[in-house]
Amino acid sequence: MSPLSNNSLFINYHQNPLLEYFQRGLCVSLSTDDPLQFHFTKEPLMEEYSIAAQVWKLSSVEMCELARNSVLMSGFSDEVKKSWLGQNYKEPGIFGNDIRRTNVPNIRIAYRYETFCEELRLLKVAYHSRQEVILFF
Repeated sequence: MSPLSNNSLFINYHQNPLLEYFQRGLCVSLSTDDPLQFHFTKEPLMEEYSIAAQVWKLSSVEMCELARNSVLMSGFSDEVKKSWLGQNYKEPGIFGNDIRRTNVPNIRIAYRYETFCEELRLLKVAYHSRQEVILFF
């Protein structure tokens, strides 16, 4: 998400859903959008992170998780991602987290992964329940 761009175009920075999505466990990241139009520094991505950290009072762990998410979602090559996140970055849960590179504690990664797995389980239950209702009628 690009809160500075969004703020200029259609939604007040404080109403941007990034923080809410992040707190709920969605995989979100900060990005830039038209940096020549919406940013005032030579480092527009750093500007996004700095302002987000100040406005939303993000901790260093939260900032590192956002950065990790950004790399995971990026179009960088597998080799670049390995150098930034660790050799096993594609593995699920804590097995894909190299804390020496990401600075994201394993307990946070485990919580995100376990929550994700539980949500998938609930979706499967709902889907199968729906199928049974359809077959019943």
